Amino acid sequence: MLSAQISDIRDFMSKLLSGDCFDRFYLVEAGIRMGITYYLDGHLNHGFYDSDEKPERAYCFWKEARPYIFQIIRGKRQPLRLKIILAFPEKTVEWFLKESGSPIGPEDIEGIYLNILFESGSLLITTGISCRVFSTDKRLEHCVDDHMRSFLSAKGIS
Repeated sequence: MLSAQISDIRDFMSKLLSGDCFDRFYLVEAGIRMGITYYLDGHLNHGFYDSDEKPERAYCFWKEARPYIFQIIRGKRQPLRLKIILAFPEKTVEWFLKESGSPIGPEDIEGIYLNILFESGSLLITTGISCRVFSTDKRLEHCVDDHMRSFLSAKGIS
């Protein structure tokens, strides 16, 4: 599991809320504590869609929810707390499994997540993997963490 303290919070938040850096991730959930607390569940409500337009995915993309979250937090005051859980899409999970050489199958992965937590003036990001089976093999975890380090570096996030 990668855990990184983000030093340039303003730059990171600009990339998260105004840029497209994280647009390919799914939004699992977001919690924003300000004057009141807002909670967004990223699960798609499939009953809302006509049968010919039903998405095959379980979650909305970050880019679909980003404008709403930006509207909530924009203003002069910082949130007291902001927690966002993003998930890698299934194709990326499959790529991680193949790239890592892990014996775990895609059906055994509940999700690979990027957790973003802003609280008390500090910003922490962590990665996490939720497996349906127990494994002592850490190749997948190392692959995800290495990829995230490269991703953050390529996006100029420190």
